[in-house]
Amino acid sequence: MSAMIFGALGVVANVIIYQQKNGKNLLFYKLVSDILWMFHYLCLNAVSGAAIAAIGIIREAVFLNQNKKWAQGKGWLLLFLALSIISAAFTWKSVFSLLPAFGSVLSVFSFWKNKPALTRSLAFPISASMLTYDIFCGSYLGIANEIFTLGSAVVGVVRNKKTSNV
Repeated sequence: MSAMIFGALGVVANVIIYQQKNGKNLLFYKLVSDILWMFHYLCLNAVSGAAIAAIGIIREAVFLNQNKKWAQGKGWLLLFLALSIISAAFTWKSVFSLLPAFGSVLSVFSFWKNKPALTRSLAFPISASMLTYDIFCGSYLGIANEIFTLGSAVVGVVRNKKTSNV
């Protein structure tokens, strides 16, 4: 039951993410989303997904502070890329354990750049990776989330393209 509650709230947070025009707001909703999904995956004993979400929580906390000197170094980028890759080794259950790490690597680049348009574009391969992982680990709300996320990203891309052309 707890997994369902965290997953349902995670779906709501993820739909909101891709509608943001401001990079800081996008990162804030991504932080909320990662907290919810970490607990969801922990409830399902899907440790690869939980580990990546935990890394994401730290990543967003740092990236939300990119205006501060301590958070501006490229060392953070390298650290989060390394943590994403290392997490796959430590949480290995099968080849599907690589999918959250792959999605995380793409997320690190997209959020590091702090460009919502890039984040919306990379949502497609990230969501495809997580959709496959969710099928593997039996996360029905994760599956629904990725479908909603893909739809939200499409709407966000179209809506923001229209407003930028006006």
